[in-house]
Amino acid sequence: MILGIFSDSHDNGENLKKAKHTFEQEGVNEVIFCGDLVSPFTLQSLAAWPWKISAVFGNNEGDKWGVVRRFKKYDITNILYPENGYVHELTIGGKAIFVFHGHLREVTKLAVESGKYDVVCTGHTHESHIRKEGSTLWINPGSVTGQSESQNPQATVAVLDLESLEGKIVEL
Repeated sequence: MILGIFSDSHDNGENLKKAKHTFEQEGVNEVIFCGDLVSPFTLQSLAAWPWKISAVFGNNEGDKWGVVRRFKKYDITNILYPENGYVHELTIGGKAIFVFHGHLREVTKLAVESGKYDVVCTGHTHESHIRKEGSTLWINPGSVTGQSESQNPQATVAVLDLESLEGKIVEL
């Protein structure tokens, strides 16, 4: 089972197309979105993706109800937000996965250090990394936008082989 993981798309339609192409090339089976879609209209492009997308809200979704309303309006069935909108606890391929945007450091720290999850997926910082913290693999796929405060900003996503727990960051 191969997971595609992305975050912080911030309405960048062109790079979302690149992310989709990357996931197709990598043979992804399912997708995780770590938040900051931003505008509800971006859902239309994600609704056309062929994968189930487990998603959470970030700190920049100003119109969360607009996002929710569009699920019905456009008959979107492949994107799943948790009831609370902000935290997903998933089991995929037998692995316990925690998904959160990452904008509250305390929540991220608790999830990573809890030992409860095989994988923790966060975004928010626009800085990609894959780190082993105790028994947990912590993945931040970076930003689909390619914008960050770093000296070398890059548009990136992550791909994770759930069986081996081997992941990689892929530049768009």
